[in-house]
Amino acid sequence: MNYLGRIVGNLKGLYSGINGATLTGAIDVVVVEQEDGTYKCSPFHVRFGKLGVLRSREK
Repeated sequence: MNYLGRIVGNLKGLYSGINGATLTGAIDVVVVEQEDGTYKCSPFHVRFGKLGVLRSREK
């Protein structure tokens, strides 16, 4: 049981220094005004690779 606790503790320590927001990507909304004065929008979602974030200290 102590072995499992050490594994969980090590994993927690690995992720504690990483900003969680950088692992999830970003969601933006692009809004365009039409000729008649109305607005149309569409979601824009970007997901960045987690490996690059985890190894960012090496760069």
